[in-house]
Amino acid sequence: MSAIESSPGPLKCSSTPPVSANKILGIRRQYSSDATIVLVGLFGAGKKTLGIIASVALRRRFVDFDAVFNQEVQSSPQEFIACHGLARYRDLELQISKDLLAKYDTGCVIVGLGGTASPSQRTLLTECGRRHPVIYVRRDEHDLQRLSGTTPDKFSRIFEIVNAFFESCTNFDFFNHTQSESQSAPTLPAYLKLKETERVFVAFLHRIFGRDHRQVFSVDPFSRSHTYALQVPVTYLDQPELDLESLESGADAITLVVQPEDITSTKLTEKLVRHIALLRKHSRVPIIVDVSAPHSTHSTFDYHKALATTLRLAPDALTCCLECDHGLLSELNFTKGYTKIIGTLHNPIPIGSQAAMLSTVTELSRDSECDALRVTGEAISPDQNYACLSFSHDIGTTLEIPIITYNTGPMGRVSICLGRTLSPVVLPSLQETGITMHEAQCALTACFLQSKKTFTIFGQSVKYSLSAAMHNTAYAASGLPHVYDTLQSQDLSDIHPLLNDENHGGVTISLPYKSAILPFLDEVSSDAKDINAVNTVVLEHSQLPSGERVTIRRGYNTDYIGIRDCIHKHLSPANAVRDGTTALIIGAGGMAHAAIYACYELGVRRMCIYNRTTENAKKLADYFHQWAKSKSGVNLQLDVLCSPEDPWPSDCRLPTIVTSCIPPYELGSENPIDMLLSERWLSSRTGGVYLEVGYGPSMTRLMEQFLPRASKGWVVVDGLMVLVEQGIAQYEIFTKRPAPVHVMRRAIREQSVRHGFVHG
Repeated sequence: MSAIESSPGPLKCSSTPPVSANKILGIRRQYSSDATIVLVGLFGAGKKTLGIIASVALRRRFVDFDAVFNQEVQSSPQEFIACHGLARYRDLELQISKDLLAKYDTGCVIVGLGGTASPSQRTLLTECGRRHPVIYVRRDEHDLQRLSGTTPDKFSRIFEIVNAFFESCTNFDFFNHTQSESQSAPTLPAYLKLKETERVFVAFLHRIFGRDHRQVFSVDPFSRSHTYALQVPVTYLDQPELDLESLESGADAITLVVQPEDITSTKLTEKLVRHIALLRKHSRVPIIVDVSAPHSTHSTFDYHKALATTLRLAPDALTCCLECDHGLLSELNFTKGYTKIIGTLHNPIPIGSQAAMLSTVTELSRDSECDALRVTGEAISPDQNYACLSFSHDIGTTLEIPIITYNTGPMGRVSICLGRTLSPVVLPSLQETGITMHEAQCALTACFLQSKKTFTIFGQSVKYSLSAAMHNTAYAASGLPHVYDTLQSQDLSDIHPLLNDENHGGVTISLPYKSAILPFLDEVSSDAKDINAVNTVVLEHSQLPSGERVTIRRGYNTDYIGIRDCIHKHLSPANAVRDGTTALIIGAGGMAHAAIYACYELGVRRMCIYNRTTENAKKLADYFHQWAKSKSGVNLQLDVLCSPEDPWPSDCRLPTIVTSCIPPYELGSENPIDMLLSERWLSSRTGGVYLEVGYGPSMTRLMEQFLPRASKGWVVVDGLMVLVEQGIAQYEIFTKRPAPVHVMRRAIREQSVRHGFVHG
């Protein structure tokens, strides 16, 4: 509990004067890469948990003010106030806070400052914010009141003052979601909730520091590749029951639409911090905030304040009306941090209907200093969209920044369907207000701007593969015309007709051809080269000026992505990867290559390999030892275990990550593989994660061995989860579109139950 909440007697906290929008806009949000992060907020907001998450993810030192205070005076803040009074505590608090900020200026995460909300603390934190991200961690007010132990009336008074204090001396807001958004939403285990919070918060920190942290493998949303932005009105998210799965519709970005009437709401800040947190939790694509230009009846100050509030949330992009105050854009550029500014211009006439519009927009793009432009018009007949499409083509070839162009209204839908960059699409439940993502994709296909492609999974044993069901369901849900099928063969040469087929868009490579396919590829991604295995081949067909048709075969590896993400999501905090973490890899084929690389990506530097054919395990260890030597500064040690009777190496810890990379059946037969591990290898006191990459109708012996160990801290992850995670990345590499994740998960869930693949 913060000092102010626990102090006896009447409330003696200074009120915080309102801060002008110009002053807020004047805060520059760019910091050195190692600048210390400061987290503040009320008791129970989750500062300490988020601080530990940040310190682990960013490899920074964690500093807790309360712990330092206790160490300095041998007393907690609450005990000190009870003995010596609030005034004396404030003096000591200020001095210790100054010392902490001076001592831990870089490479740290500090939590717990500003507990008494005093004027001197406000000055200190405001000054700190000039060189450091100072983040106000928010949480649902009802949760905070319950945790405070005070009456609702008293807490409401405290909250009003303390909330204003933190808003006045911080430069970012992060809303810590702790409640279920829907009564029907499934209850997740605590460690999975924490992992989801980690994903969102770490991505938030990467945005603050301008680090590339894209969570999808599709094209850049600002490219001219027929990209789309899903429009989500603030009023839609105000509803009590939401279809959150529809947020992952395959759109390239999500736009939170703030209407003029929303700007004047006294609850705007609360809504924005909640709604953006909700969108980030349930999607992986960039978030754009579209703050609509105010009507003449609305205050310009309110518009400026809405923009300032939005920048505190570090969105990927923010719109700004170019017809408003000319100085506003300069202020936004000064304070935006790494948020892109999209300048907007709307004409009540169709786009391209005036000859001077091209030169006007070109000049505007040169003078506005925006990162992108959005020019919209109004069409009153469908044929007026042709001029818009022509204008978009002409302006797109002359501007150095991305431009978004379309006509609004029912008659402008053609320009939206065929637009090149971030055309607006609507949620299925709001279909009457615009074009859905599914309709836009179907329109591209109908206009021959998107061709039907075939994708195939190729391997020796793909009888039980659910890949086709997963991909085909996703294609249908997104409005894509593609087809995914299977081809089982005992001879790798049978793949050549697929690689040479102009109707094929790609091939999924299954066992045992993941390394053997490499000589047939023209290009291989850097990670697939390191792994020395490919499971995803993209076929890019083109025609040379001479008329000759050529095909470029590009190889990728999404197996390691599926393995890496599944391990990361299911590792409990007690088993978080740290120095000394050890992994056990079972198998020595292409999937074992991917598993070792996945563990390396997670930070594991010590691994053991066990395979029935010891010679193959030694070759695998030798390969990665040579790989590590070729990479300067890479430290990696792999040991080979020859049999279950071998003792675990005495110089390394017992494994907390065990990955089985062997198929459930002998290749070319229905005989299950009979393998068990030494119980001595599995004696980690904190348990760990056991992951299988294979799946099928029968439970493997290894799965039988691990399921009873759930009571000892082991989390069992089956191959179906790996299939979905790698399939998401593969879908996006194949189609260049964000995957409809919930559709793919549901398809695998339904198909696995139907085929009897769910065990345990």
